[in-house]
Amino acid sequence: MRRKSSFLKFMSNSRKMIDLFRIVSLITGLILIGALVIKFFEPQHLSSEVNIKTFFDAIWWTIVTITSVGYGDFYPVTVTGRIVGIIIIISGFILFSTFTAYIASNFIDQKIKERKGLNKIKMRNHIIICGWNNSAKRILKFLVDHLHEKLATVVLINELDENQVSTFRNHYEQIDIKFIRGDFTNQDILNRANIKDASQIIILFDESCQDSVPSDERTIIAAHNISFLKVKGQINLQLRHEKYLPSIQRDKIQNVVIYEDIGGDILANSTLHPTIPNFIQALIRGDEKRSFKEFKIPEEYIGKSFQELFSFLKEDKGLILIGVVTVQPEFSIDDILSDNSSNIDLFIKQQFQQSNKKINFINQNDNVKIKPGDDYIIDANDTAIVL
Repeated sequence: MRRKSSFLKFMSNSRKMIDLFRIVSLITGLILIGALVIKFFEPQHLSSEVNIKTFFDAIWWTIVTITSVGYGDFYPVTVTGRIVGIIIIISGFILFSTFTAYIASNFIDQKIKERKGLNKIKMRNHIIICGWNNSAKRILKFLVDHLHEKLATVVLINELDENQVSTFRNHYEQIDIKFIRGDFTNQDILNRANIKDASQIIILFDESCQDSVPSDERTIIAAHNISFLKVKGQINLQLRHEKYLPSIQRDKIQNVVIYEDIGGDILANSTLHPTIPNFIQALIRGDEKRSFKEFKIPEEYIGKSFQELFSFLKEDKGLILIGVVTVQPEFSIDDILSDNSSNIDLFIKQQFQQSNKKINFINQNDNVKIKPGDDYIIDANDTAIVL
């Protein structure tokens, strides 16, 4: 079925190209024939008033006549030449009307497909948001507040009504929002969004489909499907219930956020520290100068203490070092097994090579170090989190 669909799509595009080629060929043919005929019926020796003297003059007159520009610098003076001009004017009007109608219809068809979410994304390094809930609005608002003049391209994959998507586009004009309508657990839908070349992939707990009950199962299915597509971008996942965490391939997913965890923790904290929730929310929603952000640690501070890095960032950059996140590099089975391994090891190596998977042993809960201590030694895999 997929091959048949691809063939029909190719044939459809081929027909459009053939139709366009036919129209352009007819216009080109009319220009050449018109120039030859007018030059034949407007010979210079026939009258001193003849101003179409060269073949280039005839080409120019024919183009100006067909396009209805009518500069008036060249014109036929003989009766036969004027009859030829009438024929060319009528023929050109018909052909150019057909040409402009064809271009306009294809342009409108493309816009309709884009509006309905039926087009295909060809760009790269875009942000994909699979699913829809209130968190999606917060993500879009965050991008607007922090990107400033830099235009981000965000591709939404969900089953919202096209009018709702149009509303979001109008509300977040600073973002180039593209729309793919469909089930984000479907591989064909994901490929239409060019998910392999996306820089960031966010899978939300989906509430966009009115005919189905939202569930974490669809989110997990989408996460697994995307993981097998060998995408180059980071995958971030949102779940409603913590019980589904064991089902997630954590080596493929950068972040997993429980839908109500953060909000619940903030409210719980308010029972003992009433002022902290407002502070945290203001910090998260703040602008680029007043919010958390990553900072690449300079090479000269690798191997130095946390206190030394803290002092450098505060004095030279005006930043406050909160902690570090250790990003463990992925490595293949070749880094573990040698060429002199046993038959069992060679079998394991072969299986991993066929699956093209990478290994990451670090525990996701152990890679975040908040104010680890002044004597903590900065590692090459650490990224600074600053305020």
